[in-house]
Amino acid sequence: MKTNLLISFIFLILVGCQTTGVRLRETPLGVSETRKVIMSVIGQVREVSENGRELYSMYYDRKGAPIKAMDMAKERYYSHLIVLGDRRPYDISVDVLVEARDQDGGWELVDHDDQKAAVLADKLKKALNQSRDSRNVIDDFRSF
Repeated sequence: MKTNLLISFIFLILVGCQTTGVRLRETPLGVSETRKVIMSVIGQVREVSENGRELYSMYYDRKGAPIKAMDMAKERYYSHLIVLGDRRPYDISVDVLVEARDQDGGWELVDHDDQKAAVLADKLKKALNQSRDSRNVIDDFRSF
């Protein structure tokens, strides 16, 4: 009996600690350069946090196209990217969230799309590596 209870407790702890989305580990660029690369991949940004480390994409549909008539849409997707860490190398958390209309006409978070997050993270990883390869040594040099 106690063994079953212990196994159930451990299972609940492990299931409850799952995170959504994808995490890129140890990215080579600084915060401002990383932000520029993120914006080049996701396009126009809807919202940026005060410290510039949290970015929200514009809303798009299931196929990835921008939503033109928001009042007609029944569901919408958006990307949420966070630059994590206090110094280089930074980690980047990539999450794609799905919202649906509720009965009052407002929006309610209903799901996370890990497949779209993985595709976006792959594009971002390629862009970060390409940006790193094209960077000049002089651009990273600070005299003071």
